[in-house]
Amino acid sequence: MDNIQKRIHQLRGQLKGHNYQYYVLDDPKISDAEYDKLLRELADLEAKLGEPVPEDSPTQTVGFKADSAFQSRKHAVPMLSLANAFSDEEIQGFIRRHRDILVDDAVIQYIAEPKVDGLAINIYYEFGQMVYAATRGDGIAGEDVTDNIRSVAGIPWSLDGDVPEKFEVRGEVYMSKASFAELNQKQQEAGDKVFANPRNAAAGSLRQLDASITANRKLSFFAYATGLGGEAYATSQSELLSKLSKQGFATQETALLKDEQAMFQHYQVWMKKRPSLDYEIDGMVFKVDDFKQQQLLGSVARAPRWAIAYKFPAEEVETTVEAITWQVGRTGVITPVANMKPALVAGVMVSRATLHNIQELARKDVREGDRVIIRRAGDVIPEVVKSLSVGEANRKPPTSVPSTCPVCDAAVEQEDGEAAIRCTGGLSCSAQLKERIKHFVSRDGFDIEGFGSKLAEALVDKGFIQTIADVFNLDFEKVATWEGMGDKKITNLKQAVESRKKITLSRFIYALGIRHVGQATATSLAQHFKTLDALQAASEEDLLEINDVGQEVAASLLHFFAEPHNQQVLQQMFVYGVVVLDDETPEVDNNHPLAGKTVVITGSFSQIKRNQAKILLQQLGAKVASAVSKNTDILIAGEKAGSKLKKAEELGVTVVDEAQLLDWLPEV
Repeated sequence: MDNIQKRIHQLRGQLKGHNYQYYVLDDPKISDAEYDKLLRELADLEAKLGEPVPEDSPTQTVGFKADSAFQSRKHAVPMLSLANAFSDEEIQGFIRRHRDILVDDAVIQYIAEPKVDGLAINIYYEFGQMVYAATRGDGIAGEDVTDNIRSVAGIPWSLDGDVPEKFEVRGEVYMSKASFAELNQKQQEAGDKVFANPRNAAAGSLRQLDASITANRKLSFFAYATGLGGEAYATSQSELLSKLSKQGFATQETALLKDEQAMFQHYQVWMKKRPSLDYEIDGMVFKVDDFKQQQLLGSVARAPRWAIAYKFPAEEVETTVEAITWQVGRTGVITPVANMKPALVAGVMVSRATLHNIQELARKDVREGDRVIIRRAGDVIPEVVKSLSVGEANRKPPTSVPSTCPVCDAAVEQEDGEAAIRCTGGLSCSAQLKERIKHFVSRDGFDIEGFGSKLAEALVDKGFIQTIADVFNLDFEKVATWEGMGDKKITNLKQAVESRKKITLSRFIYALGIRHVGQATATSLAQHFKTLDALQAASEEDLLEINDVGQEVAASLLHFFAEPHNQQVLQQMFVYGVVVLDDETPEVDNNHPLAGKTVVITGSFSQIKRNQAKILLQQLGAKVASAVSKNTDILIAGEKAGSKLKKAEELGVTVVDEAQLLDWLPEV
């Protein structure tokens, strides 16, 4: 009976592959007669087995029927993410922890693999036949993209020889630089939106409902791991990659290294090679090669102890500033922006970068026409590093600081001690109103699906929205007459707005966009005051009782709720049906090591946002403070920790890293 099941799996896998070749790629690999012979054999064996036949069996379908759109697929073994390192010292710490855990005389060998900037995929095989493929998702389950994965280069549809009966192979789907350029050219010619970078293009291409679109996008794949069945298949990472390569999986160039000096040298070699590669990499992954040693080292939270990604520093590129313009934010801050000749930086076409404020503009002395060095800070946010034209003759004069708002012509002011200049126009300034609306409906605010930036701007420009309350009083009949706003889109938007009228107090406070009040502070306020009425009635003394609230935040809250216009807007929202609900008070685990501790967070983190970390730490019973003092128990330091780390070390405060933070936090 086992042999019959195995043959059925083989035939189903083969026939699904042939259906894909014929109906999607229009490139059949066997004749109709050969196909019919395989199909008849499958039908006979299914009848002989006597078990219910699944709906997706080739004997039950006609042509190539795609699976339901992105159904969830649970991974047999969870897909962990990697911890990141940004310095040699962090790599030294990574190695030191291994020596502490493993026996002193253990020989530890590391394997180095380039870190591809793509989309992690888990491919599940039974009896050597591809059954399904799923995205990483939350690490426990992902989206089924089986039909689309068949067109990705570097992935065999069937495996030969001695492979586990049930087998998960993991790797990265990516788009080469050449394919990315070709795709964006086609998008431009068709008048469609271009992709920001190859990773986004790969992710968008893999999630197409029409598999033929994915097939035309020329995606590729590198295998780097296994899940279920992997331990029985190989004894080391190097052996695993060799075996996967022989099965037809694409694998990367790797190296076996014995110590940290070899790792540092290898890192430098690949950092220099990075620009010449035909695909994007953003670092090197170092793994303990031996699987038994990996098991002994284990994992913390979402990441294995035996692997780490040593990220490359931000790639720097030269370009030219074509103009310097001024941008108005939701709180009225006016920011200088460098508009530049588009340049490819770490896989993204960059044409704009903030210059932050007038002091920074003057310090860097960036002017129109300058040659500048730009990078993406953390490979995310574009920034101008420096001007290369300083000291050159015939430079244009420095950019003038506006005395009136570039959008509404209201006067510009600069408060004492502040670097920022501000528009005094308030909500009479359409730029501020647009940004407030975007913030109000954002995921962490009212979370209104389908209410994007372009719609918010159009509603303000056309006079449909004059305050944030108007979001709940839209004239949908008139909006439906706009180009691109069909019946289905309007119906969905209307339902989304209606469904979000009930909101918890913390999200409501955050959505109001009160100056200096972020998510963590909004959560603290909600947990302390419980109701909106109590918050509005709070005195400065009441507000200052909260750890997260200092003089500046307290003054901002008092000013906001004392403003008659703001009170009118709040009352109007309630008239339109908005209901503010109490936040659920989280249960505090008094036995948790952070319960009652005063904690400060500084620096940047790769796997969690600081605001989210603050909220979760507070839920664990920690007191999250903004500054290091003699009362601080723990400093959690991320990348570029700066002065707070120095002060903590001077005061003898316990300092921990992101890995320890994630180990403390509940799964999110």
